[in-house]
Amino acid sequence: MTGHDKQAEGHTLPLAERLVAPLSRAAGALSCLMILFALGLTIYAITLRYLFNRAPIWSDELLGYVLVALVMAGMTEAYRRNDHIAIDLLTARLSGRAAWLKQVWSDLCVLILALVLTHSAWASASFSYRFGFYSIGPLEAPMWIPMVPVVLGFALLALLAAARLLGRLLKGAST
Repeated sequence: MTGHDKQAEGHTLPLAERLVAPLSRAAGALSCLMILFALGLTIYAITLRYLFNRAPIWSDELLGYVLVALVMAGMTEAYRRNDHIAIDLLTARLSGRAAWLKQVWSDLCVLILALVLTHSAWASASFSYRFGFYSIGPLEAPMWIPMVPVVLGFALLALLAAARLLGRLLKGAST
């Protein structure tokens, strides 16, 4: 059982978070599949390079895009499960209202950051689309395409942070 699942054990998750959780799990599963794809692509490139002396010139560029996409897809699931890195030397000792306030503050910070980054990524992707920017690598990919997972990843993170924050605020500091 994960950190968040342990925390929710015996308690029902707020409705908003229960509605967002399947999206988060699906994104996490997609991230796992992309890890396997990245592994396969790496093995393919290594095999061609060292066994046949024919390195694919496009594989490094594609692998970079896949790695960004898999991180963006898995980020929200890590946040939902509380599997992210946290420095809690002092805050782990909080209880009651102080612990609740810390959680509300944390969720609010994640929400604000995710909203700012969603807006920034959206602006960058739409600028790239409007002006027709392409990568300078061998794929010559339209640059808005690799930016889509960034926009979606931050938007999903904002959605989960908002759902968590709403649930905490509605539930109150009493629990």
